Amino acid sequence: MYQLFKSSLKAASLVMLAFSLQGCSSSDDNKDPDPVSKQYFTVVSQSNGSEYLASTASLLTGELSFVGNGIETSAARYLYHKEYIYLMNTATKKFIQYKMGADGKITEVASILTSGITPNYFNSITIVDDNTFLALGAENEHMGNAGWARIKIPEFTVIDKGTFKLPYDATTGMASDLGKGFVDNGKFIMGTNRYNVTTYAYGGGSNEGSYALVYDYPGMTNMTLVKSSATTSTVGQEYLSTLAVDENEDHYFVASAGKYWLGNGGNSGILRIKKGTAVFDESYFLDVTTLLGKKACLTGISYMGNGIAFGTVQYEDLMSALSDRYKSVAQVIKIDLKNKTAMAMNTPLSPVGQFRSPLVFNGKYYTALLPSAGEANIYEFDPAGDANGFKKGMKLDGNDVWPNMIAPHPVK
Repeated sequence: MYQLFKSSLKAASLVMLAFSLQGCSSSDDNKDPDPVSKQYFTVVSQSNGSEYLASTASLLTGELSFVGNGIETSAARYLYHKEYIYLMNTATKKFIQYKMGADGKITEVASILTSGITPNYFNSITIVDDNTFLALGAENEHMGNAGWARIKIPEFTVIDKGTFKLPYDATTGMASDLGKGFVDNGKFIMGTNRYNVTTYAYGGGSNEGSYALVYDYPGMTNMTLVKSSATTSTVGQEYLSTLAVDENEDHYFVASAGKYWLGNGGNSGILRIKKGTAVFDESYFLDVTTLLGKKACLTGISYMGNGIAFGTVQYEDLMSALSDRYKSVAQVIKIDLKNKTAMAMNTPLSPVGQFRSPLVFNGKYYTALLPSAGEANIYEFDPAGDANGFKKGMKLDGNDVWPNMIAPHPVK
């Protein structure tokens, strides 16, 4: 009798596992995910005119529907840290914390209204350490004024806050924006640009080049503007994956120079700031545009290890306006930061250049491709592979699907 019960229990467990691997569909609301799975992921995506967080037990098989199958939300900034997802709703100016459970469940835990903390919403959010976020906010026409706040995590409370300065010259109209940043050796170093607030033209005259802003941390005082002459670009766009760090704790910024994306059409690539310094390494510029032999504008980078990274480029020859970035004009590329090489992966063209928060997990890179209307899938990329080293994975089901983030749940 005991053996019969044991066999029946084993068979039942296998049936449950089979169902969990079939993925999600519109007929299965996935309100209570199957706890048999060892690893869940949350995908944040727009679908049918709304945005959702929904969990899945696989990134490579099955399909995931969003409507009626997750938490409805709205966001423009996306990041995760440990078991928490953080989304910035720029319309309501609410910064929201969600907890990802080992059982696949997603729960809204807390939120912070940015009003009275920083101007506008949190434009730029930096994970300083396991206990601290640095959130920065500024109006679009900031006139040189911005605000900062340090947020304790995971408690999600404001530690302290203050104001700081951004470059702005009322006579010439030249200004700089907030970007991605990091803390090193008592300094906060943030990518930025130089643009004219009247004409919206980048660079020009003495403002040619690529720039970063350096402040004393945590007070955000003693602003210094540092420059690289390698190219004229926007450094570290704040809402894409534009900053990476390697094993030596050297930091690599995306320098975007596209005519139709954050620049005037120069060469895009990667700039380096070495550990312990607060200036660009003038000996280092990885010129992605030249390496690919096309007018390719680099929009993102994710570091894998051993000098290898994956990134995304938009091809300027396929664009005639800024809005074209949401069309099939972009591709995933593989980058060797040590040997300064880059090659395009043989994936279909898609708007992947605007995917906000790709995932590096267990030695693989995950993002989403949308090569044509009604077709959206997660793709897995292997850093050890060649230009064909990728797999087409789980289908993202729904109308007007536009994924923005993939994040891993903790494991039991």
